[in-house]
Amino acid sequence: MFSLMSGLMLGLSFPPFHLGFLAWFFLIPLFFIFDKSIKLSEKIIYFYIAGFTSYAIITHWVALNSGTSIQVAIISYLAICIFYSFYWVLFYLILHFFKKRKLSDKIQLLLIPFIWVLIENLRDIGPLAAPWLNFSLSQTGYNRLIQIVSIHEDLSLFIIVLLNILFYKFISLKQKKYIYSFISVILINALIGQILISNYNSINFQKQINVSIGQPVIYPDEKWNPKLKKRNENIMNDLLEKSLESNPDVIVWPEAALTSFLAAPNSKERIKLQEKITDSVLITGIPQRMYLKNELKVYNSAIFLRPDGFYDTYQKIFLVPFAEYVPFFKNWLSKINQFDDMGSFTPGESFNIFQIGDIKSSILICYDSSSFKISKKMVSKGAEIIFVITNDSYVGKAMPYQHFEHAKLRSIELGVPVVQSANNGISGIILPSGEVLVRSEIDDRNVYNRIIKIK
Repeated sequence: MFSLMSGLMLGLSFPPFHLGFLAWFFLIPLFFIFDKSIKLSEKIIYFYIAGFTSYAIITHWVALNSGTSIQVAIISYLAICIFYSFYWVLFYLILHFFKKRKLSDKIQLLLIPFIWVLIENLRDIGPLAAPWLNFSLSQTGYNRLIQIVSIHEDLSLFIIVLLNILFYKFISLKQKKYIYSFISVILINALIGQILISNYNSINFQKQINVSIGQPVIYPDEKWNPKLKKRNENIMNDLLEKSLESNPDVIVWPEAALTSFLAAPNSKERIKLQEKITDSVLITGIPQRMYLKNELKVYNSAIFLRPDGFYDTYQKIFLVPFAEYVPFFKNWLSKINQFDDMGSFTPGESFNIFQIGDIKSSILICYDSSSFKISKKMVSKGAEIIFVITNDSYVGKAMPYQHFEHAKLRSIELGVPVVQSANNGISGIILPSGEVLVRSEIDDRNVYNRIIKIK
């Protein structure tokens, strides 16, 4: 029962539920289990069940993936819950190791959060890295509290675990100093956040960019249906005309918004599109094929178009395992998605910077935006604004809320505005202060315009 309670609290702290305060208490049931006089094997099972329960809630949208068969969607969902729950077991085993050392309370207060941070970072390494599960995402609903990640990306996670320890100590030891410390940590965190927000809002901004976001709401089965090609083109043309009315510096369309190979050297469709955009830049998702060393490579790409004929591309770096590529058993497993080229993409390698007037920008595609490391690399190369293009239309209604909060987290962490264009939502614009300038509704086919100030 305690295990289920722990997993339930963490799961409900994530979007779309937005009960972030539950994350401050989710470890408490497990700490009670940890201190019980029961077998080691039982404790391992309890910790595992807690992890499984939390991931079953957080990633439930994986089972709703309409881009693949029901069987594959369910197997993928269960595999995520089964595999990543072992990291909770690792957390228990490390705690068990240090328990024998009989460390002081002060050391425990620092060591246990550090252990959890370490495990989260281990989970984000390798082909099965899962930054999507970062617990900091549970706190994005609290603008002041989440600002701490702008100092260090792991600080929010550290504080979440620290709050759990302090409240557990208060309950178990009945000492008021722990509840005072619990309240103090929250208040100090909020105060620091308010200072950081005020500092950002008081900046003397030197630049600005006029952005227009297109949200086409064309579902995958419609997008790749040849009979609907003309209808889809009309939708995109209508969005383009609406965007151009505001004379934007840049128009942003979502991942795979266009199904043509616009990056082909002699693409007539690309040339026609560049003639239409007059004085604006267009960023849109496209499929891309290239031969490298006599081998055909398929990319999930974005193309950057200027009206003067210039174009460049960005290839998605962080592919979704077993959906966009097969990290293991590639010769055994064929394409697992019902659409062409799915399951056989090649990851990109370039952290490209795109110039829009006097502003440097970067593009992230879908899962890319869950990775702090990729985003940080873009900013370290000079990006002053990040454009996220994504298509969340095949995974139910919950996942878009999580994706938008990832964009918010990246903006706060890195101190640059983030613009997200999602096929069916949620599209929007987020500032490093946590302020959301624009936020679309799901399934609202529309154009969203806003001028963004840049440092």
